[in-house]
Amino acid sequence: MRADLLATLAAICVYPLWLVIPGYVAGWLTGVFAFGRRTPAFRFALSIPLSISISPILIYSIGRFASVTAAGVIFAAACIYFAFLFVRRRLGWPRLPLSARLIVAAWLAMTLFTSIDLQIGARDYYPVTAFDYAVRSEFIHSIGTTGIPPANPFFFPGHTVPLRYHYFWLLLPGLLYQASGYAIGPRAAWIGSVFWCGLGFMCLVAVTLRVFWDRGTKGFPRRAVAGILLLGVTGLDILPTAFLWLLRAGGITAAVLPSVEWWNEQVDGFVYTALWEAHHLSGLIACLTAFLLIQQGAREIATRRIYYAGLAGLALATAVGSSIHIAFVFAIYLFVWTGIVLTKRWWRQAGVLAIAGAIGFAFALPYVLSLRSPAGVHGAAAAAGPPPIEFWIRPFYPVGAVLGHPGVWTLALVNLLVLPLNYLLELGFFFVAGIICWRKRKATRTPLSSPELALAVLVATSLVICTFLRSSVIANNDLGWRGFLLAQFGLLLWSVDVILDRPHRRLLTILLVLGASGTLYDIAILRLYPVLADHGVVAEIGWMAPDRQLGARNDSAREAYEWIAQSTPSRAIVQFDPHVEIQDTSALLYARRQIAAADLRCLAVFGGDASLCPPLVAELLRLYPGKGAPAAAGKETACRSLPVDILVAKDTDSAWADRNGWVWTGKPLFANRYFRVFKCRSAGLAAQ
Repeated sequence: MRADLLATLAAICVYPLWLVIPGYVAGWLTGVFAFGRRTPAFRFALSIPLSISISPILIYSIGRFASVTAAGVIFAAACIYFAFLFVRRRLGWPRLPLSARLIVAAWLAMTLFTSIDLQIGARDYYPVTAFDYAVRSEFIHSIGTTGIPPANPFFFPGHTVPLRYHYFWLLLPGLLYQASGYAIGPRAAWIGSVFWCGLGFMCLVAVTLRVFWDRGTKGFPRRAVAGILLLGVTGLDILPTAFLWLLRAGGITAAVLPSVEWWNEQVDGFVYTALWEAHHLSGLIACLTAFLLIQQGAREIATRRIYYAGLAGLALATAVGSSIHIAFVFAIYLFVWTGIVLTKRWWRQAGVLAIAGAIGFAFALPYVLSLRSPAGVHGAAAAAGPPPIEFWIRPFYPVGAVLGHPGVWTLALVNLLVLPLNYLLELGFFFVAGIICWRKRKATRTPLSSPELALAVLVATSLVICTFLRSSVIANNDLGWRGFLLAQFGLLLWSVDVILDRPHRRLLTILLVLGASGTLYDIAILRLYPVLADHGVVAEIGWMAPDRQLGARNDSAREAYEWIAQSTPSRAIVQFDPHVEIQDTSALLYARRQIAAADLRCLAVFGGDASLCPPLVAELLRLYPGKGAPAAAGKETACRSLPVDILVAKDTDSAWADRNGWVWTGKPLFANRYFRVFKCRSAGLAAQ
């Protein structure tokens, strides 16, 4: 715990080099939003989302076409200029009110509580979020060791294969990991980025309420605090979660979910998104920053519009590489909005849109082209498979549970009819507040202003796409889950205007309490579910552990993989049993090494020729046979044909149970109660 805490705090302290200073310098040089005339607090608040929007695409572009060192030189120059501004201009540091300091402190505590390992004696428990952090950690290690573009860390058929993923946000922790000389590990670097991404989104809310959804300076502090606190409110997920606990108490079911968001097709709260999927949140920030720049740019004189359009274009390119699903929804919105702008003959905004679109396209194109699958990756089977985006109607899981297995069209019709109930439960306070706000606005009988129309179109576009379309590349509907965040942001802005609405105060208060309770419960269960599973309170989960020994086994896993990290070169190839239930979370979380085959399909979905996976796995199965089959007596024959430096065996492997196999006849480099580590090939290994 101490190691995780210190490394994460160190990462948080270093991140301003990439997540404050670049945005500050860009704002000062371009003068967007009257940057130089603003208060220090406003300048710093704008600097973070602006940095989040431009730093990733600059790192990618410079790192790919020059070098990562060249990118470091550019950012170092920005730091020097920033220091010059403070010394020469005497700009001063922001003085934050007590409420702002308390919010930042609470977010820091929440980030650390839900992210680092919890050590209880000789037991080590990662949080539920480790399911995703494990994958991100491997990506970050790959970025830090293989550069830009990075390699797929889960597949090594004898050579590195390029990564296919929206990894722009991960470039920052990857750069930090490399710049620290690998002292700040990938996971700590990622957790630090989670904190700054969440903080950046809070700042974006405040900036939006000041420059876009403005209601005057007098009430701004109160509205800004209200908007930021609303980020901690989710839907009415606490109600079905409580129902599941009642069923468990009655012995009807043992199912208690590790998150309140998992009971239905997800509409994730902002806290959940920040803690789980910071790269998607960074893509959302980039899109919304571009949205603000485009809207404000239309109000500026011709010579200044180019600055807004240029920064908006960089933000759009960052969004494509940070969250391709959110960027897709926002691109559809821009297409629709451009049509409205041309119809209304708002030529200034049309010009800003055209320039921003051209710049965003130019900067994003090299990355988009890199996503093209090499020959043979998917083959004819993939060509005959489903398209990446499919039509559907957002399901309501309780309907399926009640109706059983009705016909496809019957189920679709029922899901369509219950959409209002679905969204009421998923959005809660924001659903009701949005209706109230819209009715009040409609009652004024005045046309929508340009900002009001732009926000309404954004909400409607996100709502329609994420209700009737889904992504199908993987089982998760990332398009519907992430793209809906754009609509949720619009609902949040509307909610600020009615949060204290007198006629509906009692109802809104109840919904606020239920929504905040859902978030607090989620924070607790994300942290404590693994502990509760070990103590038999909740069901065990396969990707954590097959039994009630997660804490002890994970402590041994961390010890084994940290030994590997300290005793082998950073580019050593590690292999564990590829028979995994979804993933080997401990291995991915702590390995910090390239893996030959992370599962039986080599996770080739993240890059590489999938036809090279079966021969590799066939060789691995000689060492790691299926359940009940004997393992090879020795590993030497298999290791001669495997591109693997280190073999890892653990107590749940079939090979472990074979006392005549290589796990017990060979001499390990390292061993503890649950793990044994062996040399496979000796090339480049420090440990012999």
